[in-house]
Amino acid sequence: MRTGEKSEVFFFPYDTDRAFLRGLRTLFSRVANVVSVGDSVAVKVHMGEYGGSAYLRPPIVRRVCDLIKEAGAKPFVTDTTTLYPAGRFTASQYLATAAFNGFTEESLGAPVIIADGEQGYDGEWVDTPRRVSDCSLDKVKIAREVFDADSMIVLSHLKGHELSGFGGSIKNVAMGCVTKESKAAQHRVNRGVIDLSKCTGCGQCVEACAFEALSLLEEKMVRDEEKCMNCNNCLYTCSEGVFSLPPQAKEVFQVYLAHAAAGVLSRFHSKVVFINFVQDVTPLCDCATPSGLSVVPDIGILASTDVVAIDKASLDLVAQSKPVGKFASVSSPDILGKINGTDSLIQIRTAQKLDLGNTKYQLKVQK
Repeated sequence: MRTGEKSEVFFFPYDTDRAFLRGLRTLFSRVANVVSVGDSVAVKVHMGEYGGSAYLRPPIVRRVCDLIKEAGAKPFVTDTTTLYPAGRFTASQYLATAAFNGFTEESLGAPVIIADGEQGYDGEWVDTPRRVSDCSLDKVKIAREVFDADSMIVLSHLKGHELSGFGGSIKNVAMGCVTKESKAAQHRVNRGVIDLSKCTGCGQCVEACAFEALSLLEEKMVRDEEKCMNCNNCLYTCSEGVFSLPPQAKEVFQVYLAHAAAGVLSRFHSKVVFINFVQDVTPLCDCATPSGLSVVPDIGILASTDVVAIDKASLDLVAQSKPVGKFASVSSPDILGKINGTDSLIQIRTAQKLDLGNTKYQLKVQK
């Protein structure tokens, strides 16, 4: 990209009379040159937590898979397991949750594969290309099936996120394309701070820890720092307030997200397309059940080969919208960041520093 050149972001607004499936075809045609005939194409998507409702609908993913096949390539739909023990902790659990939510090979016309294996550790280590902002994340472990793909289409539901302000393409790549080790490495900056004076020794956090990092000693909780995987399930389980986030945890976490994304994207050498769906813009992520009421009305679909530009354009469109319902008093520009108590553009600015893309873009409306 030449200095000063704006990135292209193609936008299909929902205020058009055209159906969104036709809009997807138009958007895909603008970026389809990334996919080569015969490519194995990873279609990266969050298939929803058990009990969730705001995740991308299977017909959307089906249309993208069909378009990839029309281009002569071979799609597979994929995501990775979670750190927290719920409906997606193992590959088997995730496949069952995905099927419950409507994501099957029959409904999508493509295989559904959990990329990091049954337990979430199958992958390949790669170095992060460079580091800024005092980030110590020097490598990431890319999930096996993502690593082995020839190209990738990243489908992201734009929404809020408690720890990063918002989740879009950057976060979808950074957290969603790596194994448990690298999820834990990014979340290390969020590891709960312990106030033992509040601990009653009830043991609920011990039972909730899937990694056996917590135990009771003399009626107080003890954490094994080596075993801890930073999932913070203990923080959300404890009713006594024993655990809390460290200072600036949300801001530093975004810096780590950008570095992890840089590591993953270095594998593909620009053979990646990003498609953001700015709809059902809830205050929390699709992992939360429930994730909350919509913050703004549905806006549309964006597509780009620039991960920075598409997330910035998505947030700008949210900022230009009028919040609804209980969020009506939240002011622009960083609506989702304000709701979640952070500056949600840190991840975007850091990604630009890492040469992942450009915050300057040209929005090209597709009718």
